[in-house]
Amino acid sequence: MSLAFRIARRELRGGLGGFRVFLLCLMLGVAAIAGVGTVRSAIEAGLHDQGAVLLGGDAQYEFTYRKATPDERGWIEARATAVSEVFEFRSMLVVGAGAQAERALTQVKAVDGAYPLVGALSLDPPLPVAEALAPRPGGAHGALLDPVLADRLGLKVGDSFHLGRAQFVLSALLLREPDSTGAGFSLGPRSIVPAVALEGSGLLEPGSLYETEYRVLLPPGSDLDRMRAEAETAFEGAGMRWRDSRRAAPGAERFVDRIGSFLVLVGLAGLAVGGVGISAAGRAWMERKTETIATLKALGANGGLIRRGFLL
Repeated sequence: MSLAFRIARRELRGGLGGFRVFLLCLMLGVAAIAGVGTVRSAIEAGLHDQGAVLLGGDAQYEFTYRKATPDERGWIEARATAVSEVFEFRSMLVVGAGAQAERALTQVKAVDGAYPLVGALSLDPPLPVAEALAPRPGGAHGALLDPVLADRLGLKVGDSFHLGRAQFVLSALLLREPDSTGAGFSLGPRSIVPAVALEGSGLLEPGSLYETEYRVLLPPGSDLDRMRAEAETAFEGAGMRWRDSRRAAPGAERFVDRIGSFLVLVGLAGLAVGGVGISAAGRAWMERKTETIATLKALGANGGLIRRGFLL
């Protein structure tokens, strides 16, 4: 092997000119696979680190087609440092009246005064959430709309609209919502209104399709596994669904997993192409070394020595 190493070292004295394509193809294949893994790990780490922001709290109790009973609400509050009640449903937003009225489907989020527990809304114009959703003269409450929805209906800040029988005034455009990633699939642009304004609106009556989410902040050091087990025992048969900040956006995680798998396939294809390039470059380099190999054999080198030297 020492003689083979000396032969290999002397072959490289002329530089790596013959190996440029070889090295480029090798880097292409390795970088494709490594890049996919790095990006995927970075996204997953970001989802984990920002779990509480994406969820809107440390944990969430969700009920379908109903609110929590007073006893259930008391059980939740007894184990949390803060609680925010959020209603999610779809409705038709109406601008105008009669035959001239314009309508658009919207995903409504009705929130209480504690929202958001974690993170912050980005509004245009910038306002505190409590001020943006406060009652206006005449009894109408403030509301926030996605810019796409406002543009579709020609609404500007200060214009009024209806959801059910309740009237609202557009107080600001909703540019960013911290918990939107964990909200799942939406059929329409977002609207945010105060929950107190829905009383008597006809939107949350028996038979309405809505979800109630109780987002909570937990005491430091809380054991999420133990709390989940306690919640599932306490709400057994009540239709409660638990989520916590460890997996705040399952839809986003599934999307990242699928994109990652697809990109790995793309990387493998790139690695295969790089392998073809490596094979071609190696073969071309060896063809240029035919005279050198013949000289070595004429000087007494056997086939094994030559193979080891050129493999090195």
